[in-house]
Amino acid sequence: GQGTIDVIQSVTFATEGNASDFGDLTVGRVGLCSFSSTTRGIWAGGVVTNTYSNVIDYVTISSAGNASDFGDISQNGGGYGPSGFSSPTRGIIFTGNNSSNQATNIIQYVTISSTGNTTDFGNALSVLRNAGGCSSETRGVVGGGAPGGGEQNVIQYITIASTGDATDFGDLSQSVAQLGACSSTTRGVFGGGEG
Repeated sequence: GQGTIDVIQSVTFATEGNASDFGDLTVGRVGLCSFSSTTRGIWAGGVVTNTYSNVIDYVTISSAGNASDFGDISQNGGGYGPSGFSSPTRGIIFTGNNSSNQATNIIQYVTISSTGNTTDFGNALSVLRNAGGCSSETRGVVGGGAPGGGEQNVIQYITIASTGDATDFGDLSQSVAQLGACSSTTRGVFGGGEG
């Protein structure tokens, strides 16, 4: 759609240099989330010309090419502004706006090595979109976000291998949404955003 981009680019971590063209998403969109295993990269949700997208795309990271259809996000779950993170086997789509453009508290998951639609995981502590998500191999942590009104400072977590509702972890130093997050196997880092 207008103003959306479907381009996938890649870099080689071991060498410095510009990104190279990898391929294209099945449809260009904004406000989507992503996660990966060591072999497969996945993008989920987003908006195409002001319309909710339930599309989940995937690529095999070792070979360049266009994305293929993986499955669909639940219409009740977050298609715009979800947070994405993963263990080596399971990808999580954490909250986001649903097809009625309402922030949800729904957490969904997919098994990365297969294809198919999302399965319900549990509920976040509140309705939420545009939070920052990161993970270790066992735990997913989400900070900040906007529950439909102002930004929040809540950090919450789930155990990725099981299903169930999120648990309170602590607080960010300030209330913020549209933030970035990254992690090692032991530490999660949140940065930037709006608030």
